[in-house]
Amino acid sequence: MYMTGMDLTVQSALSLTHHDYSHLQIYQDIFANFPDGIVTIDRHGHIIDYNHQFLHMLNYDESDLYRRQIDQFVAQDYRQEIKDYFDNVLTGHTINHYTKFLHQTGFELPVKVTSTPVIQNQHVIGFYTIVHDLIETERHLQEISDIKEKLISTQTVADIGSWEINVDTYGVYWSDQIYKIYDREEWKEEPLDLGKIYNMTHPDDHDQLKNAFDSALIHGTSFQMDYKIVTKQNDVRILHARADGIFDDNNKLTRLVGIVQDVTKLRDMEVSLEANQDRLQKIYDSLDMIVCSFNLDNKRLDYVSKGIERMINVKREHVYRDDFNWASFIHPADLKKFSLNRRRVLRGDKVKHDYRIISRNSQIKWVEEQAIPIFDENGKVTQVDGILVDFTDRKLYEQQMEFIANHDHLTGLKNRRNFEQFIQKLILNHKRQPFWIIYLDLDNFKSINDSLGHDIGDKVLVMSSTKIENIVEDRGISARLNGDEFIIAINKLHQGETIDDIASRLKESLQRKMMIDEYQLQVTSSIGISRYPDHGSSLNELLNNADRAVYFVKDTGKNAWQIYEYSVDQEVYNDFQLEQELNFTIENDQLELYLQPIIEGSHSNIRLAEALVRWKHPVHGYIPPNVFIPIAERSGFIHQIDHFVLQKTCETIQQWREKYNIKLSVTNNVSPKRFLRQSFKSNVVETLKHFQINANHIIFEITETTLIHDPDIVTKTIEEFRKIGIRFALDDFGTGYSSIAHLSLFNIDFLKIDRQFIQNIHENQRNQAILKGIINFTNELEIPIIAEGIETKHELEYLKQLNCHYFQGYYFAKPSNLTIFQKLLKQTFTV
Repeated sequence: MYMTGMDLTVQSALSLTHHDYSHLQIYQDIFANFPDGIVTIDRHGHIIDYNHQFLHMLNYDESDLYRRQIDQFVAQDYRQEIKDYFDNVLTGHTINHYTKFLHQTGFELPVKVTSTPVIQNQHVIGFYTIVHDLIETERHLQEISDIKEKLISTQTVADIGSWEINVDTYGVYWSDQIYKIYDREEWKEEPLDLGKIYNMTHPDDHDQLKNAFDSALIHGTSFQMDYKIVTKQNDVRILHARADGIFDDNNKLTRLVGIVQDVTKLRDMEVSLEANQDRLQKIYDSLDMIVCSFNLDNKRLDYVSKGIERMINVKREHVYRDDFNWASFIHPADLKKFSLNRRRVLRGDKVKHDYRIISRNSQIKWVEEQAIPIFDENGKVTQVDGILVDFTDRKLYEQQMEFIANHDHLTGLKNRRNFEQFIQKLILNHKRQPFWIIYLDLDNFKSINDSLGHDIGDKVLVMSSTKIENIVEDRGISARLNGDEFIIAINKLHQGETIDDIASRLKESLQRKMMIDEYQLQVTSSIGISRYPDHGSSLNELLNNADRAVYFVKDTGKNAWQIYEYSVDQEVYNDFQLEQELNFTIENDQLELYLQPIIEGSHSNIRLAEALVRWKHPVHGYIPPNVFIPIAERSGFIHQIDHFVLQKTCETIQQWREKYNIKLSVTNNVSPKRFLRQSFKSNVVETLKHFQINANHIIFEITETTLIHDPDIVTKTIEEFRKIGIRFALDDFGTGYSSIAHLSLFNIDFLKIDRQFIQNIHENQRNQAILKGIINFTNELEIPIIAEGIETKHELEYLKQLNCHYFQGYYFAKPSNLTIFQKLLKQTFTV
């Protein structure tokens, strides 16, 4: 949720001139594109605005931050400290300090914080905080510290002594340090001469050193050289000597002066460093990345690692040529962004960014580049060092996970979560600006599934979604709600169009015959339409009214469209009548508990089952759950149904345990409305206590609709139930909101994969790839998978290959009443 960065002063902005607005736009652009994170905080510590960099820095979603307390994202040890700083800012001071923020993974990120008060009418109404990531700075400081320690150590052991030779007498004078270097402390009591020095010189260097001294003593020539000596302990040391001649006013040589340094360790270190440099070069060349250094003065590369050959398919020697141009490999769509970032580097900014390149063999790759400017002593950028990493695989995986989170896996249309976000933006950003909601249901689609199989049915859905997309185009978005139901938002009509035209084109396009495999099929549709704000101020109201219009169309013959009117409500009286009768189902003993087994891969007997409910109507017989459950949810009677199922489940577990010594755990579906009620926990505890049931025999199945409510309340509720032993399963994963982030945010014990993923999984490569990714992800989190909707042996065999943990579906058994299920318990299932 990126705002303008100017929310706290929006009232004063109303009187801005056109010139002011131009400046305001500049400020907004700076806010959105500032390299550091920016977050706006009100006086009470609530986050009310933030830029993309702040989200990216901490890896949070927008919904995680807005209106939350800022201290929730500060490491525990720093919260009181940052509160004191912010209190100081509220007195009107700009404060700089260092702290640690919490990354979404839990990592404590070191940052530099600059907080500036926002003052209106001489009162501080909040403050802007600039957050600068110090993780790279800390790492470089540590590297510099390591180098500094080595340098200090080298200087400590660099034992340097001075000497002097009288040219006339050849008398030698040494400083005390040289006696230590030569390991000849006893020479302090004796006259020194060059002969003693030559005698200690290693035979390999004797003549070279003597010749150097002879020439210097005769001509006064300077020299410096390394030579070896052999101490009295027969140790070989490497010394570095330097000599310079001293002349009198008549240009006569009078003395030689110089220094001697024991460079044994230094030379050993140089040899070691050279070997290390060779090893480092080999490491650089073997890494799947590019390490490079560009000299700005010479306008050419000083160094590039061999990884460039693998990345762009060009030999390294060609890269060093003057005509090599890295920009020519950058994807045209990313070239502008790359150029802007490169200019930032040349101005002295350290930049980390990503872009695409096109290699010589036409492969498109994603590259993450860290560019580091190097300055001379005058502060001028003279060199740019860089590290470039190919993260194409990670980018593709992120895109795949993003697609899963926001799209329907079968049709590729948006899912409900994505659709709802779009509608919320329309309502918030264009208040009272009309738009249309179209609710579309394929007629008699079930008969296609039943007669031709789900594979054909899936292809019908895919082709139907393509037809819908071709008509919607840029007028809005379309999404698959569930099964054969689609929802469309139209917020832009083309010149001269009406919503009637769109509805008519949808109906005509969908009813055209389609060839699928060897079948020629015709699918019609029932379409209901509602209009914002006339037919509702929220998405739920709009969908409900569009749904009512769909019911009207179906009741009046199908294959048509209808805009919602009040009169349409009169046509759904049947729903009202069922709702009234539903209220008496429990007291009239019309609800029945059904169980469906869940087979564990490592056991042949049934230890787990799902509890379901059936309505046996005295006139209409068994009414399907997909008919009466939505009515129960709308009317609120779903609470009584959930409670009935839990009581009946506990009663059954108790009776079977006492009579037959059967130990069974049962999953119970819990509606979002009931789960978030304050009385829910006490009702559950009382029920368990009444039937003397251990809580670990109960597993609550919740959908992602439940999780998108207030995360704090949901997390607290889940943890409270887990403390008493109740476990949780996330149901219908793969439909609706399908956010993988939910698995890491909430404590979930099981993950139920929706049957839409399971159908013909052995033939559907796309679903196979998605399912493998989900299973790998959940294995890391140690969350077992329950695959539901298994109908064939082929599906089961493929799921076994993926190491799925639990299996459920008609292949094993349909949901059955307690009498039939009790017989199933005696059977052995082979998995």
